[in-house]
Amino acid sequence: MRRFAIRAAAVIAATLVLAGCAGTEQEQRGPEGPNGYSLSATFDDGSMLWWDRSPESGLTDLIVTDSTGFRSGTCLSGEPLYCVAGPSEAQVVLVIAPEGAERAVMSWFGEDVELVRGETSGEGAPPVFGGVMPPPADLEAGYHLEVLDGAGEVVFTS
Repeated sequence: MRRFAIRAAAVIAATLVLAGCAGTEQEQRGPEGPNGYSLSATFDDGSMLWWDRSPESGLTDLIVTDSTGFRSGTCLSGEPLYCVAGPSEAQVVLVIAPEGAERAVMSWFGEDVELVRGETSGEGAPPVFGGVMPPPADLEAGYHLEVLDGAGEVVFTS
C-alpha cells in the first residue's frame, strides 16, 4: 500500500509539472518576424522593424514588415547606410548608423520626421533607426537625412 501511495504521488507530481510546462491556446505570443530576426521597434502605423546581425560577416540587416507581415523595406550593410524603400504611398526609411548615434531626423519633402530608434543587442551592434514616411508635402523639397550624437552633433548625413 505504501509503494502504491508513493507511485501515485510521483505520477500526480509529474502530471502537475508537465501541465505547467505545456502551452495553452490562451497564451499570448508576441509578433513573429523573419527567421532569426529580433523585433527592434514598432511604428505608429503598426509596421515593425526587425533586426539581425551576422556574427560571421558583421553585416546588419533591417527589415520592415507592415501590420499584415508584408515586407515593405530592407537594408543590409556592415557600414553606416540609409535606405529608402517601399511603395510610394508608404515609403520607409531605414538607417544603420555609426557608433554614438542617438537620433535620426529625415527631412522628407518639406517635413521633418524623427525616426524611431530600434533596439539592438550584441557587442559592436550599430544603432539603427527607421520610420514610415508621410505622403510628400512638397515634391521639389526632396529629402535629406541627419543622424546626431548625444550632443546634437551630426555624425552621419545623406
